[in-house]
Amino acid sequence: MEGIDVEVLNHMDDEPEDLCTWILNKYSNSSREDHQHLCAVIGAMSQELKDHNFPLSPVAYFGATISSLERLSSDPSTSNHAVEALVTILSMIMPRVSAGLIRKKGQMLSELVFRVLRSKGSSPAATTSGLKCVSHLLMVRDSVEWTDVCELYGFLLNFITDSHPKVRRQSHLCVRDALQNFQGKPYLRGPASEGITNVFERFLLLAGGSSATGGEPKGAQEVLYVLDTLKECLVYVSQKYKTTILKYFKTLLELHQPLVSRRVTDNLNALCLYPELEVSPEPLLDLLCSLALSVSTNETSGDGMTFTARLLDVGMKKVFALNRQSCISKLPIVFSALKDILAFEYEEALFAAAETMKSLIKTCIDEDLVQPGIDRTLVGASPETRMSGPTVIEKVCATVGSLLDYQYSSVWDLTFQIVSLMFDKLGVYSSTLLSGILRSLAEMQKLSDEHFPYRKQLHECIGSALAAMGPERFLILLPLNLEAEDISEANVWLFPILKQYTVGARLRFYIESLLGATGRIKQKSRKLEQEGKIFSSRNVDAVVYSLWSLFPSFCNYPLDTAESFKDLEKVLCNALSEEPDLHGIICSSLCILIQQNKLIVEAGSDVVDDEVSTSIRRAVAYYTHDVASENLNVLRSSARNIMSVLSKVFLKSSAGSGGSLQKAIGQFASISEEAVVSRIFKSTMQKLLKVTQDASKVVNAQNSMKIDNMPSGNSLSLTRAQLLDLAVSLLPGLGLKEIEVLFLAVVPALKAADGVIQKKAYKVLSVIFQNRNDLISVKLEDLLKLMIEVLPSCHFSAKHHRLDCLYYLILTVSKEDSKHRKGEIISSFLTEIILALKEANKKTRNRAYEILVQVGHACGDEDKGGKKENLLQFFNMVAGGMAGDTPHMISAAVKGLARLAYEFSDLVSTAFIVLPSAFLLLQRKNREIIKANLGLVKVLIAKAHAESLQAHLRSLVEGLLKWQDETKNHFKAKVKHLLEMLVKRCGIDAVKAVMPEEHMKLLTNIRKIKERRERKLSSNSETRSHDSKATTSRLSKWNHTKIFSDTDEEASDSEYMDGESVSGRRSKLSSMIKSRASLSRPKRSGRSVKSLSEDLLDQFEGEPLDLLDQLKTRSALHSARQRKMKPDSDDEPEMDPLGRILIREETKPKKEKTSEHESDEKNEVGSFASAKSSRKALKRKKTAESGWTYTGSEYASKKARGDVKKSGKLEPYAYWPLDRKMVSRRPEHRAVARRGMARVVKLSKKLEGKSASSVLSDFKKDHHKVGKRKNR
Repeated sequence: MEGIDVEVLNHMDDEPEDLCTWILNKYSNSSREDHQHLCAVIGAMSQELKDHNFPLSPVAYFGATISSLERLSSDPSTSNHAVEALVTILSMIMPRVSAGLIRKKGQMLSELVFRVLRSKGSSPAATTSGLKCVSHLLMVRDSVEWTDVCELYGFLLNFITDSHPKVRRQSHLCVRDALQNFQGKPYLRGPASEGITNVFERFLLLAGGSSATGGEPKGAQEVLYVLDTLKECLVYVSQKYKTTILKYFKTLLELHQPLVSRRVTDNLNALCLYPELEVSPEPLLDLLCSLALSVSTNETSGDGMTFTARLLDVGMKKVFALNRQSCISKLPIVFSALKDILAFEYEEALFAAAETMKSLIKTCIDEDLVQPGIDRTLVGASPETRMSGPTVIEKVCATVGSLLDYQYSSVWDLTFQIVSLMFDKLGVYSSTLLSGILRSLAEMQKLSDEHFPYRKQLHECIGSALAAMGPERFLILLPLNLEAEDISEANVWLFPILKQYTVGARLRFYIESLLGATGRIKQKSRKLEQEGKIFSSRNVDAVVYSLWSLFPSFCNYPLDTAESFKDLEKVLCNALSEEPDLHGIICSSLCILIQQNKLIVEAGSDVVDDEVSTSIRRAVAYYTHDVASENLNVLRSSARNIMSVLSKVFLKSSAGSGGSLQKAIGQFASISEEAVVSRIFKSTMQKLLKVTQDASKVVNAQNSMKIDNMPSGNSLSLTRAQLLDLAVSLLPGLGLKEIEVLFLAVVPALKAADGVIQKKAYKVLSVIFQNRNDLISVKLEDLLKLMIEVLPSCHFSAKHHRLDCLYYLILTVSKEDSKHRKGEIISSFLTEIILALKEANKKTRNRAYEILVQVGHACGDEDKGGKKENLLQFFNMVAGGMAGDTPHMISAAVKGLARLAYEFSDLVSTAFIVLPSAFLLLQRKNREIIKANLGLVKVLIAKAHAESLQAHLRSLVEGLLKWQDETKNHFKAKVKHLLEMLVKRCGIDAVKAVMPEEHMKLLTNIRKIKERRERKLSSNSETRSHDSKATTSRLSKWNHTKIFSDTDEEASDSEYMDGESVSGRRSKLSSMIKSRASLSRPKRSGRSVKSLSEDLLDQFEGEPLDLLDQLKTRSALHSARQRKMKPDSDDEPEMDPLGRILIREETKPKKEKTSEHESDEKNEVGSFASAKSSRKALKRKKTAESGWTYTGSEYASKKARGDVKKSGKLEPYAYWPLDRKMVSRRPEHRAVARRGMARVVKLSKKLEGKSASSVLSDFKKDHHKVGKRKNR
């Protein structure tokens, strides 16, 4: 019955056994007539079964339906509605009856259904249900011969061209199910496939015959119906008849009829989506080629082109899998068709064609395809090979190269991707096959930026060519042209590309071709300098530096390290000794070389990620374990000379410039022989001993005032620090004895009065602790005593590195078995770490927070051997600091608790235990303690679950509001912000229930501000959606400056919420007010000014600023310039010492603030209104000062009244200034503004001869007089 589909039947097994109940529940409320008939028939049938005491089982309904249908179908006077309802019930009950019973009654059932469906009065709904019954009979019949099912199958085929869409669709599904059921039964699948093929042929002949006779077309519509059937069934047809059907498809495609072509392509797409489906590749390939050839001439719609491009993708890959040779012979045709699609303007089709090209390049182009094209271009190739036509790969390359023509300029961004992939696929062969494309890319570099917006994509494409063919072949095709007389003619734009994309090159080429040119270029520079061309000389020197800057790239998996590094050794030693500017480049290159080979030896060639480029994979594949070991042996043999030079250069380098030298020394020490490292270490320690003795003499001499002929103490300190750095750089190659000697040398430096030496000593000690845990285990007792002994004399600049030392000691102690001893040691050092949270130095402060968290993870993380109990014990140890004697210690301990609660969610519930103590500390009249405790409360509100907050809500609200002293007003905004956070987390009603009555006005103000903000956001849905997209971010990192600030910024609590996104944004005015207010406050120290640059780096989400990235650097500098604008700029509002805006009228003198204004500022609601009015006043002030409002004063005459003409300017004119009432929401305001605009022309003659400013003033006076007269 109509409206009851297959999905209903699929769920019948889950329904009650009583079919009548299920149908009535489903269709009794329907107003459709057929549903009402169905309910009536099933109800009558159920009642009849009950009257005869039959069970209401599926078999009973089945028997009743068959008997009723057989009786009624033979009676001509029977209503069609009753027959339709019975056939529907039969189709619904047959799946619930056993297959054996169906097979037993099969013959009778089939005859009954045939008789019903062949009757003239059969409705489409009855036919659809009858087809379901026939399909089910076909499925359950256990046949071994075609004659058993041919009648049922032929009956289904008769309806595939039915005129009614629902009947036709049901027949398609039934034929598909039948063919699918015949899979694995060749005796059934073959005849069934032949049957549907014969139907297809019959209607094709009928349509062709009617077309030939010139009469009305017959069978054309039926052909379309059969094609719809094949879309469902073609994949299940046997291969023999599938090939026959595909041949007919080609004939149909030649008709170029859109309806037919689209159905044919749908069939092909369905056929190609199954990779393992049996199909003959030749007819499928012919069809795909026919489609490809018809694209440029017949395809006009974007959807059609998109579908064709995607079909070519799946089809050609299927043909390639079946018959590679046939597929590659047709690749030029397919690529040409895709190129034609790229010439159109359909965006989706463009992307589909580009993706298809890239997919076919990846799948179909291999070395066997490329080799014939290479053989044809070889010098020694036979004349027959050279005279032969272009190969397949040459044709494909020509097609890809033609995409760089100007007619495809709109899709050059897609073209560059295709060309890049082509370079990657061809590899070294691209230098032969794609040389013309590379030269075309180089020509495109000359285009101006105005007409070429794809500069970045172009460089990426050229970089792909470089990585594929290697720098040697690349520079032959695109030479740097450094020998040119004018250096501006050189291709210096290639240097960044060479630097970024060079991988797997040869060091020999770099030595001979690039470094070999530096000598000639230097001579040219000296010559230009002698001629007085200083600027040109400096440009030439920059080219030399650029050539050296390529050295790290050539050290990226080079192919000939073992053969060529010895030749490079002397060049590097000379450059290190003579050219300090190259230290960083050479050292980083050597580090890359050593690290890559060490990694291959230790981890094998599996070190490459899946996302790296093909060129890197190709280079790493060459690096086997044996190759890397041989490379390290060569580097090890050169280590003695290079390390000696590096050590000498390091000792001569200036302070702060030896970091790269230290890294290089450390890398060579890690691979060098122990004797080599030991020799350099002994020499270094001897120098260190001598310098230490000289420094002691200087100190003694200064104490006794004998300073004649004595070296400078500062120079000795710097030398001593350099020697310590050099000694610790050798650490990877030192044994335990040498490390103990270094430790003995560090101990006196820890006690030195000089801050430079002390800082360096702590740094060296932290590096030793980090890399050699065995020293800590051996000398643990001595180290603990030493750290306690040198604590009183620790210089403030060394505390950062001292904290590192304490961290490694605590980690070692935490692994001991003795809990009592472990607790004592950790508590003794923990006090120092907690106090470091209050250090003025930002690095020390941040490091203290990091160590606190790291120790917490070491105690609590199970994968590190920790337990939750240890974490709670550590938290309690930190909480013990709240019982300290000084506010400094108390506030530091509270900050430590806040940091731990922020990091570890398990500690949030524990942290609520200390809340009473925190609120008790609020009673102290100490801002330092109050600020820390409010920060702890803020963390707990942000991190705790809503249920936990509800349980502690009363204590939180009362604790925040009940403390009363003069410090409360200082933290008024912060307390209000915490209440806003509670409202956001717990709801306004929950907070209202626990809010004291005397503070209810504050809650009302919070509610109004919240509602106002929500109305503002909802008034502009477009802006709101944009803001929500722009500000959604991940969980923010810890920022103690914001958490423990005196005041809180609006909506900043969302930065500390778990997983919540920020949807609020401060206005420009509020941020400007706060920045000006902070500038107007008295400066505490120079550190606050320096922190601006630190905050600038903090806004990059914790990522370091890449100084080599010009875009990011330019953005950072632009932001810094905005931060450093003059505070008294004319465009900025004038501020008073308290950070409030001062609004002054230009013609009136300054006035003192009234008491009314002061009272308004004390009121929260009033302050908001004041800020709003101030914002409007600020807008008017900026408008007047920046020239947005034009007064016409430049036309005023100095000698007489009226405007005057001036040379070079327009003539004076009458005007009306822009009135904000014109955009008012109130109609009366807009009417007033329009009336004023209309009076301009009328008054122009009356006011002729007057200046513009006097016109306005007279108009206001007259208007005022008229108003008074009307009032009288």
